[in-house]
Amino acid sequence: SREGGKWVKFNSFIEVLSDIKTESACKTAARSEGKNKIIWDKLRSDDDTERCFVQAPEIHCDEAPYTRDNHLGNADNFGINNERPNASRIEIDLPYFPSGDVKRCVFRTRYNISTTDYDGWNTFADSNNNADVISNDPTVNVFADGSGLELALNTAQTGRTFQDRSHIYQILPRTAEMAGKTIYNLNVRGKRGNIVQTFPATEYDFIPNRLTVKENDLVHVQWTGSNTHNNKNNGDDGEGR
Repeated sequence: SREGGKWVKFNSFIEVLSDIKTESACKTAARSEGKNKIIWDKLRSDDDTERCFVQAPEIHCDEAPYTRDNHLGNADNFGINNERPNASRIEIDLPYFPSGDVKRCVFRTRYNISTTDYDGWNTFADSNNNADVISNDPTVNVFADGSGLELALNTAQTGRTFQDRSHIYQILPRTAEMAGKTIYNLNVRGKRGNIVQTFPATEYDFIPNRLTVKENDLVHVQWTGSNTHNNKNNGDDGEGR
């Protein structure tokens, strides 16, 4: 590079198949693998050793379904069988590791807000505390007749991350009976109570709402919740299922 450094290429991977020692054996494994892409290469360009490894899958990026502001209900999206509408969601495939080893994974979810109160593509850190960009409780001319309308706007809550959650989970190897079969996760979500008491959650729901399976498919039912609690929340006075 111009500063005298050297560019280093990295291969993104989810695991190294350390029991495969030759390129021919790696190619054989790649031909028999239907889920991931297995290659024989260096993990980084300045390394002298080539290895057989599983490349990381392509990044899955979808546009969020459209809803009105602060909407608690169905969105303009498609479910697993192209049925609409459904509650806002994203349906993903869990990673598959050909080695069959137990893997610890991290799932991070962030809830961001997009705003058009200012030009987000051309606003940077040097605009902090610049009232010309955005200010608290600005007065706008709505009717073009000079009559101002004050907006209830707090710049500390504009265009920021509202939620950031990380969860660690394990993926266990499949048993021999599960080999080659599709496994669907059937989850539940919700909280005991009516729509007002459970806000901003929902009372009860299955995810996915409708599930079509074939004869040899498997369903992994993940039921979460509690039989009793004493949180003194509304909804049957403390009992939740």
